[in-house]
Amino acid sequence: MRFGADETGCRSCQRLYPASDLDRYLWCPQCRKAVRRRGTLWGVTVGLVASLGVAVYLWLNLTLQSRFAVLYLIMLAMTYLLTSRIAHAVVQGYYRSRGGVTDASAPRDRE
Repeated sequence: MRFGADETGCRSCQRLYPASDLDRYLWCPQCRKAVRRRGTLWGVTVGLVASLGVAVYLWLNLTLQSRFAVLYLIMLAMTYLLTSRIAHAVVQGYYRSRGGVTDASAPRDRE
């Protein structure tokens, strides 16, 4: 197999793509989509667990008064947003630095 001047292997799945289709880390669109999907899944999960933890803490330790209900809801929403974004960034960075979301395989011939 001979690599063309404009073809490069994806660092995650090792398939050949035109160099213009790869990002600066040399990842193909499918691998970027897979790592983004995995990061989103982890982000939503961590965000919901953190928000549930804050809600349980508020319910057990504070006297919930109606005049502060809006502030409590804002606190829960911000907890979800911040923790989900942080978890998404951490998971995406982990898989990017690890080198891939799929098993490495030998480059395939294009016909």
